[in-house]
Amino acid sequence: MLKKLILLVVTVFFAAVNSFGLTVQLEAVQNDLVAQRYKAAKDNLRMVLSQNPTDIEALYLQLAVCQTEILDYESYNTDGKRFIATADSVKEIIEKRMTLLHGKDSVMCLFYLANVYGGISVMQAKTGEWLDGAKNGMASVELLRQVQKAEPDFLAANLGVGLFNYYFGSSLNWLPFSGRRVNEGLCDIEAATQSEFPFNYAAKNSLCWILIDKQEYTRADSVAVSVLNSYPNNTIFLRIRSIIDLRSGAYKNAIEHANQLLQLTKERAPRNWSDLVAAYYILVESYSLNGQVSESLVAADTILGQNIPQAYLSVPHIKKNLKRIRDIKEKMCEK
Repeated sequence: MLKKLILLVVTVFFAAVNSFGLTVQLEAVQNDLVAQRYKAAKDNLRMVLSQNPTDIEALYLQLAVCQTEILDYESYNTDGKRFIATADSVKEIIEKRMTLLHGKDSVMCLFYLANVYGGISVMQAKTGEWLDGAKNGMASVELLRQVQKAEPDFLAANLGVGLFNYYFGSSLNWLPFSGRRVNEGLCDIEAATQSEFPFNYAAKNSLCWILIDKQEYTRADSVAVSVLNSYPNNTIFLRIRSIIDLRSGAYKNAIEHANQLLQLTKERAPRNWSDLVAAYYILVESYSLNGQVSESLVAADTILGQNIPQAYLSVPHIKKNLKRIRDIKEKMCEK
């Protein structure tokens, strides 16, 4: 229960918000972040920080870009420790800055700080530091509750609190009234989908996975499509849509979307092994369930023949999907 709670208490994305008056460059970074153009985002941020090394929005957003890229690529084993060290230094800067601020600016710094704690929590959980991850995760939620109290209309803060309540309540579903906490959490997450850009995309990502777990595939697909209409090459939501297709039995659609994901993954540099393996798993299973045995075997042999770096072979999702592919291939070969 503890592992699941830490991993899901903070969203996949976290990025800077238009609070103190973002420059045009920082607004461009926000778009680059959602579009997964991480190099462009980093280049813009380096330019801003070269002019003002203590720009708190740029420092925070730089951390956000790094976290999102790590979560996208699932490169915790290679980049997680470095991220935590950087996050600790940014946290100190934000805490010092907060003592000089009042009103809305102070609340925004509090929100930044909550997300930094959350980012550290996720990385610690992903690299096996569960107790420290739990401590920082709880600190993040408490700070977000303070933001909610100070600015009830700031919907972005609802996401972290909503995720905590939803998964905490789900884990304790044997207790009376736990269902109310789950429903409150889900309402907060749905409200966060109406928050400012880019936090609304973060909330939509979290909502999609919850709806998939609840087998509400039509709703989940609608949320994913709403993002892909604006960012058609976003592999995070394309992967979500492919999984929805597979789970709902729409195998032809799953094959189409998985091939699209595969093509985009091959075009990205560096190679996103998590997306690549996921795309092939969806293809292998969809082909198999659609009666296209030869196509399934070819897809299985292709990915199983890849020289996947050792650091990624231990990533849970990659490890699980490779096992699924081997199991599907073995069953087909037995027939």
